[in-house]
Amino acid sequence: MSAKKSPIILTKTSTPFWDGIAKQKLLLQYDSAVNRYQFYPRPISLYSASINMEWRESSGRGTLVAFTLTRFPALGFEEELPYIEGIISLREGPRIFSPIRNISFNSLKVGLEMQVAFDDLNKLFYFIPYDKS
Repeated sequence: MSAKKSPIILTKTSTPFWDGIAKQKLLLQYDSAVNRYQFYPRPISLYSASINMEWRESSGRGTLVAFTLTRFPALGFEEELPYIEGIISLREGPRIFSPIRNISFNSLKVGLEMQVAFDDLNKLFYFIPYDKS
């Protein structure tokens, strides 16, 4: 990425997630009462209505379940058109919507192993094919 993206609007609930991204960690909320992770950040658990969610580091790995070639950009991504976005089912359970890089659209397939990567300049994340080496 060459240009700095629009700033993320932080909330009390989302700040720990974005602080993790800035430190190159993909953090997920965890509900210890039911042993489940959730994404995106919410003030309460989807599973137990608990407000005592923990933040835990994700493995950053998952499986591609859907993808698309985006031709109408999100703010700040106009110069990157077209770009790939997809839904990754994380090992911890939640699904996450993210840009996908380092692979051509025609090489993608459902079931492909993916891993998180980070954009230091913009403090953002994206997914790339898992490097088994």
